[in-house]
Amino acid sequence: MAENVPTPKSVRGPNAFASPLTLILEKEQEGGQPLREALFLSFTADLGFFEDVALGVTQATGALVTVVGDVPMARADARSVRRAGRSYLPGHAYAHGAAFHPKLMVLAGPDHATVALGSGNTTLAGWQANSELWTVLRVDGEQSPAAVPDLAAWLRGLPERVRFSAGVPDALGRVAALLDRLHRDREPAEPQVRLVSSLRTPIVDQLPHGPVDELAVFAPFHDRRSKALRRLLKRFRPGRFTLAYQPGLTDLDGPSIADLVKEYDGHIISDNGERYRHGKLIEWTSGGQRWALTGSPNISAAALLLSQAEGGNCELGLISPVPTTLLPDGTDEPVSRLRSAARLPRPPVRTVPLLLGALRVPDGLEISLARPLLDAAHLEISPVAAPPETWERITEIPPGQDTLTVTAAADAGSRVRLVVVDGGGVPTFGNIVFVVDPEAVLHRVASRRPHAPTTQPLELFTDPLLAERFLSDLEALRAVLGPGPAAASASSRSGAPVTSSLSSAGDGWERYLDECAGRVGNALLRFAVGLPPDVGAPLQDLLSVSWDDEATNDIEAALEGDDAESVAADHDPVMADAEVTATTLPDLRKADEEVRRRYRRVVERMVPPAPQWSREKESTVAPGPRRGPVDSLLVVRLTLWIIAAGAWPPRHTGWVPLLSRAVLALAPSDHQAGVPETFEPQVGSLAAVALAVLRSHAPRYETTPETAAFNEASRALRHLLSAMDGAYVAEYTRLLDRGSGPSVTEAAVLDVASDIVQDDPLADAMWSLTEKGREAHRDGPLLLHIPGSFTNPALVALQAVGAAEDAPLVGAWAGSTGSAWALVVWRRPDLIVVDAKGTSPLWKHHRLTGLVGPKALASQPNPGSAPSVSHGPRNRPFELAQQVLLELGLSGPLPPRCESHPW
Repeated sequence: MAENVPTPKSVRGPNAFASPLTLILEKEQEGGQPLREALFLSFTADLGFFEDVALGVTQATGALVTVVGDVPMARADARSVRRAGRSYLPGHAYAHGAAFHPKLMVLAGPDHATVALGSGNTTLAGWQANSELWTVLRVDGEQSPAAVPDLAAWLRGLPERVRFSAGVPDALGRVAALLDRLHRDREPAEPQVRLVSSLRTPIVDQLPHGPVDELAVFAPFHDRRSKALRRLLKRFRPGRFTLAYQPGLTDLDGPSIADLVKEYDGHIISDNGERYRHGKLIEWTSGGQRWALTGSPNISAAALLLSQAEGGNCELGLISPVPTTLLPDGTDEPVSRLRSAARLPRPPVRTVPLLLGALRVPDGLEISLARPLLDAAHLEISPVAAPPETWERITEIPPGQDTLTVTAAADAGSRVRLVVVDGGGVPTFGNIVFVVDPEAVLHRVASRRPHAPTTQPLELFTDPLLAERFLSDLEALRAVLGPGPAAASASSRSGAPVTSSLSSAGDGWERYLDECAGRVGNALLRFAVGLPPDVGAPLQDLLSVSWDDEATNDIEAALEGDDAESVAADHDPVMADAEVTATTLPDLRKADEEVRRRYRRVVERMVPPAPQWSREKESTVAPGPRRGPVDSLLVVRLTLWIIAAGAWPPRHTGWVPLLSRAVLALAPSDHQAGVPETFEPQVGSLAAVALAVLRSHAPRYETTPETAAFNEASRALRHLLSAMDGAYVAEYTRLLDRGSGPSVTEAAVLDVASDIVQDDPLADAMWSLTEKGREAHRDGPLLLHIPGSFTNPALVALQAVGAAEDAPLVGAWAGSTGSAWALVVWRRPDLIVVDAKGTSPLWKHHRLTGLVGPKALASQPNPGSAPSVSHGPRNRPFELAQQVLLELGLSGPLPPRCESHPW
């Protein structure tokens, strides 16, 4: 690219920045100056690329987003386009057989605007790979370039000459009205900068007459026989003439251009740069001043010599003074080489049925076509939740119509196309358009704060006041979400509130995530949902559908220090993966007690209050509205970090009930809609980590408040644990090792989750016995063995059965070879004890009722004195005992010789 050009305050001259993405990033990072409209006009518009690199950043400014491209050039990749028609307006333009060719971006707010007019399409090539030319106009607090009202008039007049899909004329009108109002309230500046277009007159007629001292031109496309170039030379009558081109890349008619170069005594520059030069330039010098026309027009008759009414392209350009030439550096080339340059081959033009758009209306879908069909066709739809390869035929489209309404329901973002079948049965498939919800695309991702917070998670530990301010954002988020997280609040076109379910099929989930990002900031949102800070998996993972295999980033706003080159390069497949820098939690144990107390209060305020008993409803009810799933995740993760950082003294478990209540909030209540299926791995993974931490402080055999807190949480969240994902578990356990030690290793978390999901009382019993210092193992699915020499083996076996008393049937042996042994079997309400202290085992039968179970019986001073059921002599087995032993798979009471502990 050429060097940056020093320019006046309100105008940045051609080539003064990398791409429109630079300006979007500037606006997002400025903060405090929300936008109202973001308009992108382009010849080719790659919606997948736009969603990937620009949509989220643009929406973070608060703007309504409109992207318009030329409909014959529409080739949408349905797998990469995810938000079209749902979060922004995807528009198409039909210039009645000519090209809709302008390249324009307008970012307009209540008191400022930025306009970029140039040569780059809204594609990776146009915004990153190619060498393009852009000129920027700025409307600030004091001045507005004189070209701004002309641009507003051009936008307002476009629908007279161009057929647009639904919603686009309204968007053009809104932007034009904003520009007019901004300009009217400011002093006009830069009168020498002029807008030119082909809307009403040919662009060539808006250029100055010669003679001029010098004329220099470059364009990637020239017309046949060089009609436009010849007309330019006649109009300017230059003293010197220079033409630059890229051999093998510039599409031109070599022999005719060679004749013009010879006729006007010009010379040729060969640009051998590696980047494809897509910028268009007509530059002249007169009276010591250099001027340039930049923008969309190539050097062709359709671009320069014809108005749109005469069949010319829709083109847009700016004439502005430039201090130095914008021609590329190159080497002089002889005319003879140009004479041998042939025009580049062009792909054949396919005649396909062209859809302009599909709009949701009360009666179904309003379908608009670029031009009336000559032959009958049928309409096909691919629902947004279905794989893009899945299509179904929904209606016939008769010839001769360009707008009609079909009674077919379709979710926003669904894909629609026309199909024409010829006489031989061969189908021709038209372009794909995305169903637009007119309310959804007018939803503004707005924050009640002037700019979304950028607080990083670790920063909350540098200043407790910052953590307390974060709490106000969290409470504000709960307030704006309405009565509960089953719904997300949005704004309709009329300003009335709209409530949408937080489901993957609707827009409520997307709006809820947008609201979260606006309230707590993108960094804390990523922290809550288990994504690495600043890099790694995109937030679009949270919006993925069953068929998606390449999630894209459409929410994430810009990071500090991002520029257009780095952001676009992130989406270049040759770029290497970024690495996450390891860090540690601040050590609150070294802080003053007052600081630690303040962090404890932060957790107490974040965590939902304990449910209260309602006499009226005769049940426990949660006080106040519940939080949504993302902010509940954020509370759990911050609570874990504050615990691990040492806000509570060692061996102090006052945090246990707080963490239990925090993690309980992850489980939806009966009246609450569940989170989308694709969000369940995050919820299940963080729940597993929190439960592992609670488990490490909850005795299994004793009934303590910590055990009760763990049991309540594990019962409520058991169904979520099957969805946990190892990658999220690894992220959620990051930095927790200081406070929770080995309980938060990935393996420990998975073990605890497996125990909870399997709900195996015998496995729990083995853990309990280990806590009591007993060695235990299983001799079968329902049998425990506690080897050793015991003075009262029946009590040891009873304690083991008591640890597994929730099992429908369980047995336990205690003892070893050469010593007394006992077998205890529990099948509610029957407890059978085989006590072999002497030469002959004694058989006992206790029937336990009420609240007394094996565990409670084992805790009594003399368990053997409990009332028993008589079955005759105690040295003989009774029928019930034999039946229960058979259910355990035992032929008798004698314990087997197990390999690890032979009797």
